[in-house]
Amino acid sequence: MPKKKTKLTKFSDAKLVSWQKIVPKSVFPLEKGSQAGVVLDRAGTPRYFVFNMAALLDVLSEIDEPLADRLSSEEYYSKSANPAGWLIDRLESKLPLSTDYVNSLKSAIGEAQKKGWISFKKIEEELQLS
Repeated sequence: MPKKKTKLTKFSDAKLVSWQKIVPKSVFPLEKGSQAGVVLDRAGTPRYFVFNMAALLDVLSEIDEPLADRLSSEEYYSKSANPAGWLIDRLESKLPLSTDYVNSLKSAIGEAQKKGWISFKKIEEELQLS
């Protein structure tokens, strides 16, 4: 017997509007590539916020950045004292590295080798610190 199809959500008068209509760019800017929206109920009250990954990281960064100056290093990396920073770290650990970033690291390493820079690891070994 075939299963009866059901709707995933109940129909309502809620509507999705752009993040920029609710929060002006001058107050809380989102970077290029960030997409966000706000679901409003009939009365125009925000009920849900919808973010793509880039927009979520933008919002979390706005919360996280002021805490860098106010919290100790231990507190800053604490899940309980800085949940936004902790979540940023967790999300970024799951994202693939961009090819631009990888290429810039390779270029920087090559430039450092040409200039004769010595790695910290080699200095530690020579000074028998490790």
